[in-house]
Amino acid sequence: VRAPAAAFGPKPVRAESENATAAGKSVSAPAEAPKPIKGVPAAEFRARCDLIFEKFDKDHDNFLNFEELANLMAAGGRRIEEYEAYSALCGRLGCDARVGLGRKDTYKLFEKAPQSVWEEVYRSINPLAQMVKKGAARLPEAFLERPLPNFLFDDGEDRAKVIIDVNDHLYFGASDVVTADRVQAFFGKQRLEVHIACPGSYEAKDLYLWKLVVTPLAGEIVPEDCTMELKDASDRAGMRCTRIVIRLVKSKRKKWGKVGQAATGQRV
Repeated sequence: VRAPAAAFGPKPVRAESENATAAGKSVSAPAEAPKPIKGVPAAEFRARCDLIFEKFDKDHDNFLNFEELANLMAAGGRRIEEYEAYSALCGRLGCDARVGLGRKDTYKLFEKAPQSVWEEVYRSINPLAQMVKKGAARLPEAFLERPLPNFLFDDGEDRAKVIIDVNDHLYFGASDVVTADRVQAFFGKQRLEVHIACPGSYEAKDLYLWKLVVTPLAGEIVPEDCTMELKDASDRAGMRCTRIVIRLVKSKRKKWGKVGQAATGQRV
């Protein structure tokens, strides 16, 4: 609920953009390197904050108003539904609710925010952030996407496997074009993504990015220890078939029963 502006008095004049550099400012002596923030170097932390700020600053006025901040916080799992809560947050950050949060206010917000909120908000603009990549260094560019709901799941106490039989789970003949340079896997503690650059059907020309996305996984994994492998699963008749085997190393010994929530769908 938006509060009337009159309730807070005259709206102050916005200062010049915080990004502007004052002319003629003297150059100070090199300062000691700042400590990491949220587990990353300070400069990278600010760069990520800037990306988040630009994503949610829908009107491009260099300030986050009530609606824009509410959208940002919702992405991190912390909803702000009342204007009073927004105003109180602005007060704690030292900015004026009638103006909104500037970039420096956003830095301060994320410095104080729980690590999980920071990670979720950044992941909302970069889903692959902080995930471990295995497979091709770079995939061919594809402007079309298609979900990959077909796969097999093999569960164990300390490991689990996701298996994609390319001919069966994409389409017959896909093994002719799916090679190691067309496949990537991304591993997060509770997220798995598999990307396959491949046409949408046999002998088609348009390239699709086929995606399997599982989030959250049924349990936590150790991303650095997980692997992806392409195996030749050709049958005795000589029919070529490529199998993609994703090995998930669990952080705790326990059977999951299922891989987790397949955001791209799952056909059993």
